[in-house]
Amino acid sequence: METSKVNQPGYVLRFKAKPGKGEELFQLCNDLHFTGDPDGPVNWVLARSIEDPDLLWAFEFYRDDASFERHYSNPELEEGHQRVIDLLDEDGDELGIREHIRIIFSS
Repeated sequence: METSKVNQPGYVLRFKAKPGKGEELFQLCNDLHFTGDPDGPVNWVLARSIEDPDLLWAFEFYRDDASFERHYSNPELEEGHQRVIDLLDEDGDELGIREHIRIIFSS
């Protein structure tokens, strides 16, 4: 495995859209990866649950800790993040899962 990937910072996100808003949530999350932010994720995946088309799983990985911190403290991205929150199903137990992770092994 490439040594530079070990300990690479990232997030796993689980978002449940309001009923019928799954497509809009997926498109918005995809679009937010193309903002031109030099500190944005260097690798990312958006995945849909087979059982629930309104359930999104996202996996994002950042170049290093400094770019990760700059990205999540960038006030210019807040509007897009708020639009995501506005699409989430508030009737669920939680709006979403946002878990800070580190790569240990990778292909």
